[in-house]
Amino acid sequence: MGDHLMSRLLCLNGKNLSSHKDNDALEALGKKVKAAQDAHSPEIEEDRTNWAVGVRYASEFSAAVIVGGALGWCFDYFVGSIPWGMLVGIILGFTAGTRNIVRLAREMSVDVDES
Repeated sequence: MGDHLMSRLLCLNGKNLSSHKDNDALEALGKKVKAAQDAHSPEIEEDRTNWAVGVRYASEFSAAVIVGGALGWCFDYFVGSIPWGMLVGIILGFTAGTRNIVRLAREMSVDVDES
């Protein structure tokens, strides 16, 4: 019933508005659009991947600095050596964050070399 209704809607005064020529042209256009979309998809995926890597680096680094500073602050609180514990903790966090980023970069370069 749905096919019959569609064919009735596509007819105007007994003339069929849909022809094989139009269908072929639409299919060719659809193939061109699909090819254009496929050609541009890898760039978008690569941009998203690079952005995700940058966010991962930033979060790893900032987390290390924050944790180092918090541990240093706790040390200062209990020992009473304000602000030296926090400064040392931030420096250690900075060092740990930098080391994490270098480690992640090495892992990524090894993954790229293997594939």
